[in-house]
Amino acid sequence: MKQRTITGILILAIFLPLIVVSSLFPIFQFMMIILCGVASWEMIRMYETEKKFSPYMKVVIMCCSIVLYLAALVEWDPKSIAGQGLSMFNINLEFLPTTIIVVLVLFACTVFSENFDGTDVGKAVTTVLYTGIGFSSITILRSIGTRFIVYLFIITVLTDVFAYFTGMLLGKHKMAPKISPKKTWEGAFGGTIVASIIGCCFSLFYGVLFGDFFGPAKETLLDGIINIEKIGTVGVVLILIILTILTSIISQIGDLVASRLKRTYGIKDFGSCFPGHGGVLDRLDSALFASMFLLSIIKILNYLLPLAQGPSLLG
Repeated sequence: MKQRTITGILILAIFLPLIVVSSLFPIFQFMMIILCGVASWEMIRMYETEKKFSPYMKVVIMCCSIVLYLAALVEWDPKSIAGQGLSMFNINLEFLPTTIIVVLVLFACTVFSENFDGTDVGKAVTTVLYTGIGFSSITILRSIGTRFIVYLFIITVLTDVFAYFTGMLLGKHKMAPKISPKKTWEGAFGGTIVASIIGCCFSLFYGVLFGDFFGPAKETLLDGIINIEKIGTVGVVLILIILTILTSIISQIGDLVASRLKRTYGIKDFGSCFPGHGGVLDRLDSALFASMFLLSIIKILNYLLPLAQGPSLLG
């Protein structure tokens, strides 16, 4: 527990400035590239408990993950990042051709590598999509507004922490005993309730609480993303409450998915780069799932309720 706490403090000390200081975005993006590569390596090592991959195939899969990550980051305006902490990302399917090429490359490897078969293609594609799209989603959330990634980590971290403590104190009913025996429904509800309350407060009142600390002053999380006038204050409140609760639930599903993978392949942790926490995927499994969900919902809301005037932050 002591080692876990010390590591957690060090992680916070390193990543907090990269998250909240707009001018450090290029360093943040570089760190996400590194983490994407490490996460894909961790998944390869997990698969290798059943069958070894050739060294060059490991490199191919890692490179494909990073290529897909970079392909999702389109129309980045560095001046916008330095000036406002915002970026004009056109979040659409422009990375689809790259995804197709990556998948074709992985299928083609079955021809040029004797030990790389159809089953391995499935494992490789899963790795590339999970890490590539997952880490690009976190980066895009950071780029369109620091408040979004702060919101993401408030929900995922608090859900995880309070699910643990609530489960210890009140947990009686196992949620998924064959996947993660220690997780209980009481813990899951406790984590979601606490994370939702604090997440909703942040999303609704962060402008009042923090002013322009997380970028240009906005009243709520959705200001500058959707046409607030179309749905009114009540509509915004309802959307943010539902969004926060769902994000918390999705983050727990992401945690369970990672647990299922580890149990399937008989490993305790994905890696050991964070002492007391495990690997990159052990630490960010919830955030990867939640970021993909949150980014998708933001884009859908932006499409359904486009801003009346001026450009959208999402391109």
